[in-house]
Amino acid sequence: MEIDPRQAKEALQQIQKAQKIVIISHRNPDADTIGSNLALRQVFEKYGKQVISACVDALPANLGFLKNIEKYQQNFAPHEMDLIICVDAGSPDQAAFIKQYPDLFSGKIPVINIDHHASNNHYGTLNIVFPGAASTTIIIYHLLLAWGEKISKNMATCLLYGLYYDTGSFMHSNTSDGVYTVAGKLIEAGANLEVIVKNLFHHNSIDQLRLWGKVFSEAELTNKNVVVAGVRQEDFKKTATGSTDLSGAIDYLSMVKGNLFATIISEDGKGNIRGSLRTKKNDVNLSEIAGMLGGGGHEKASGFTFEGELKKEIRWSIK
Repeated sequence: MEIDPRQAKEALQQIQKAQKIVIISHRNPDADTIGSNLALRQVFEKYGKQVISACVDALPANLGFLKNIEKYQQNFAPHEMDLIICVDAGSPDQAAFIKQYPDLFSGKIPVINIDHHASNNHYGTLNIVFPGAASTTIIIYHLLLAWGEKISKNMATCLLYGLYYDTGSFMHSNTSDGVYTVAGKLIEAGANLEVIVKNLFHHNSIDQLRLWGKVFSEAELTNKNVVVAGVRQEDFKKTATGSTDLSGAIDYLSMVKGNLFATIISEDGKGNIRGSLRTKKNDVNLSEIAGMLGGGGHEKASGFTFEGELKKEIRWSIK
């Protein structure tokens, strides 16, 4: 991929002009949005900027290896900001802060929208959107090169964290030659792949495994070849877990033989239902399915959120 030099220059000018910058990760944050956020934060702090890393939801617990992860905030004062940067958020609704701050994307404050979702609606005053990119972190990697930035070890780990996650450990079909090239450059720069793999896939608590056990035991393969599992608030309470502990479970459900796609629907404790969708099929576009439910994402990994609660139904028939 190639960054438009004019966009790279305009973004850098806006960043240099601003003094207070908020970088927003999308709700229900994943490795790509977090890695993108923290890599940019390190650059902006080097420039002498006051930076806030923000996300409306709590972060997963296994991120202590990422520099500045403890500085994430769940609120901020928009009127004090000179610039808003959204990373990996396909819409203002995905950025989620519009509920607290309805005027956040009114145009009063410049917004740089950096993303790789095909469903992105170009809500920024500057939109750096590449639907063909494997991750948002790979876009930021190329932006940093365009800005003449040297990528530090910490930045490289953040960027590789997002790239490794969004390519499904380099197993998804979005893993191109360019992905391997960038991954190699990041490892050369000092990215710690070992700690990334350990924390993404080998860092489960016993409570989390109990939650996953409940998900797997109640999952069903419908007559439409869709794997479905539901998680209610009482399930989280019984296992002493939260919604972030579901991360990773759906990748196992998507391995079920003969399925078109897998979905986990869960209650978030705030009156909403969240859905996570995964597929390994090349002829299934989950972004379109999620879009019908007010969400979005990628063809093979998408999600949605809407108000409601889960109700389990049991049906019996006699033949």
